[in-house]
Amino acid sequence: MNYLAHQFLSGTNKTIRIGNFLGDFMKGKDLEDFPENIQLGISLHRIIDEFTDTHPVVERSKKMLHPRQGKYSSVLLDVYYDYFLAKNWDRFSTRSLEEFAASVYDDFWELREFFPQKVIDFLPAMRENDWFSNYRSYWGINKALESIGRRAKYSNTIQDALIDLKELETELESDFLIFMPELKQKCDDFLNENKMRLRD
Repeated sequence: MNYLAHQFLSGTNKTIRIGNFLGDFMKGKDLEDFPENIQLGISLHRIIDEFTDTHPVVERSKKMLHPRQGKYSSVLLDVYYDYFLAKNWDRFSTRSLEEFAASVYDDFWELREFFPQKVIDFLPAMRENDWFSNYRSYWGINKALESIGRRAKYSNTIQDALIDLKELETELESDFLIFMPELKQKCDDFLNENKMRLRD
């Protein structure tokens, strides 16, 4: 799962959101450096990644994509699944995607002190280009895929990733719609179990 899904699965607590986003940048950093809510958010991020990486439906999606994209299948599938979440947003949320995205951008900017400088530097562009809302369009997804392609270290066919999405869309979206409710329940259970520890 990519940025949009991680934020959607964080609930409404601002510091849980921040921690969940920081999960991509921690790489072994001591959790005790952060307030408890942010620690919980980082833990939630890791739960999401582990549940996703070991789920048989996700594995089925990866196998569909692997002949086309090889070692980059998992990374690209994360982006595709964010596209399916945005595309099917009304199935999972009563708030509009635009309203949700604006609230995340607001929270990130308000609590930017917890982010490394390299994240703070791109927060204005995140809002200006509306990263989250753009996940529901081929154009927006292609921008994310192009970014992955620029950073890729090995020979790849990421330039064809949007073509692959379009050709496999029905099958991959079907897998996503099976998987996402299970992941949402897993995250809701974690947040409910830790409700007494959460502070706004």
